[in-house]
Amino acid sequence: MNGRAAVVIVGILGLAAGCRQAAAPVKPGPPRVEYMTPLAGRITDFAEFPGQTDARITVQIRSRVSGYITKVYFKDGSRVEEGNLLFEIDPRPYKAEFDRAQGNLEQIQAHKKRLEHEYQRAKTLYAQRSISLEDYERYESDLRETEANIEVAKANLEVARLNLEWTEIRAPETGLLSRRLVDPGNLIRADDTILTSIVTQDPMYVYFDVDEQSMLRVRRLIRDGKVKARSEKEVPVLVGLSDEAPGFPHEGTVDFTDNRVDVNSGTLRFRATVANPKGILTPGLFARVRLPIGDPHPTLFVREDAITTDQGRKIVYIIETDKGSETKPSPAGPKPAPGEVAGTAETREVKVGALRDGYRAIESGLAPGERIVVTGLQRIRPGVPVIGKARESNAPPKDVAFRAQGTVLPGGGSPPEESPRTASP
Repeated sequence: MNGRAAVVIVGILGLAAGCRQAAAPVKPGPPRVEYMTPLAGRITDFAEFPGQTDARITVQIRSRVSGYITKVYFKDGSRVEEGNLLFEIDPRPYKAEFDRAQGNLEQIQAHKKRLEHEYQRAKTLYAQRSISLEDYERYESDLRETEANIEVAKANLEVARLNLEWTEIRAPETGLLSRRLVDPGNLIRADDTILTSIVTQDPMYVYFDVDEQSMLRVRRLIRDGKVKARSEKEVPVLVGLSDEAPGFPHEGTVDFTDNRVDVNSGTLRFRATVANPKGILTPGLFARVRLPIGDPHPTLFVREDAITTDQGRKIVYIIETDKGSETKPSPAGPKPAPGEVAGTAETREVKVGALRDGYRAIESGLAPGERIVVTGLQRIRPGVPVIGKARESNAPPKDVAFRAQGTVLPGGGSPPEESPRTASP
């Protein structure tokens, strides 16, 4: 073998050895994830129901007298105050009737004065035995009859006065008018023709139907003394319109509960009175109603994206660590940096509750201080080593349900005790 061939063989063997060395697998280290500890706070369970707004007072404006409309004093759709003049009916026939009734009363009152003089003279003559008892009683009867006629004339005058007054149709409430349905020059009939309508704006009613399960739950809480009934204290509700989701900016209280469940829908009708100083609410709008159920109670919160589903169960991954594992190096790969922890990923089944601003209430399954994995869930499985780092943006959820309740406190703090809430069924 010549030298040139030897060099080629040696080169081939070296290349093969290099390939075998580059192909050798490198064992990866534990996956890195971010974790959070549960946030402690107090929460009130609530239920949401669809509802509809309605005016507290709705009035169809009709005339109390018949006649021809002569003037209209408002613009269609305008806001009016109680007592504002809306329509005028031709007052001349009613003014003539009022004058006739007033003249009739004055005529009868003048006749009464003459009869009073005759009665006094007859009384004196009867005492002197100058006239008979029959004549005396006739004078007395005529006077009493005239006095009764005066009362009838006064009543007729009052009716005429009212009819004349009703030729001016005024707003019975402060509110928002609809359009006019009759123009000037048209004849309207008393208590029949609808002229327009008016609705009040502040406060506003919101009607909503509560399902049977929620109603029974609250009534059991009332029976057990855990919640006060509506008769003892007002029940707050929050209301939001369709374009205000997910917020509930309007506050109100429950003021009415129907006396029977609708057998067709299995629901009980509720009504809330909601303040509407800016006039945003109008009758007929769709509304979302949030009703508290039960008292404020302590609970833990975790981020919604930390919860996964496994065969219908709600689970979270936690980092199980032994004592001193924060500084113990991992068996292979990168070591935990300062502030990181090394441990084992394990699953924990939890029972979830209400959602608050991206945070889910955990009713059972977690303890304060546990490390809940929130990122890197797709890279871990139960029993594998992991390295965890605390998530920096771990802000507490906002209490969007009822601002009067205690806010959620970060780091497991203890909120102040609160008085029991109320419930309405």
